Amino acid sequence: MYNINQNVEVREFSGASAIPVGINEGCNLAEINTPTDKNGNMYLQFIFADGNDNQLKHNEFAVNPQYVTPKTGETQDEAVTRRINAMLVRIKHICTQFVPADQFNITGNTFGELCEGIKSVMANTGYAAKSLRLKVTYDYKDYAALPGFPPFVEDAAKDPSGLKINPRYDKMEPASKNATAEVAGSDAPDLPF
Repeated sequence: MYNINQNVEVREFSGASAIPVGINEGCNLAEINTPTDKNGNMYLQFIFADGNDNQLKHNEFAVNPQYVTPKTGETQDEAVTRRINAMLVRIKHICTQFVPADQFNITGNTFGELCEGIKSVMANTGYAAKSLRLKVTYDYKDYAALPGFPPFVEDAAKDPSGLKINPRYDKMEPASKNATAEVAGSDAPDLPF
């Protein structure tokens, strides 16, 4: 039943680590693709890499109106439009590092058409060869991610850099670390753990 021999293969490579939180030099946009999620829905994926074989995957999904909550005073349609525009701004911010902003025009009647248009335009830019500077923060689940709002990527040759860490908005410490520090700094005898 249990048999360990030469046929049992041990993977020596565990996969890429995430690009660290902070402003990272010497990164590049390694790949743009359109995988599908577990429900069969296509999404747009930008894979960034650094010189240490670390990667960061940035995914953009079609906005599903059923999962959009309007802000106070906002209609459902306005909320959906706001979410779509925020997504388009992030995509444009990434792509205009390689295509001049005045030439970056893509239209799609569906999210799939938009994604295919982006891949088509970006295919001829030589994007993987360009050195970038990348701002990485923690997301709400404490994973390394691009911030929700630009700027978060720029040409590495830009001097001075326009990327800044704003402690008010940029999450630079995982929430679990803050909780650990709070517990470690307490000598209360009634802690539940």
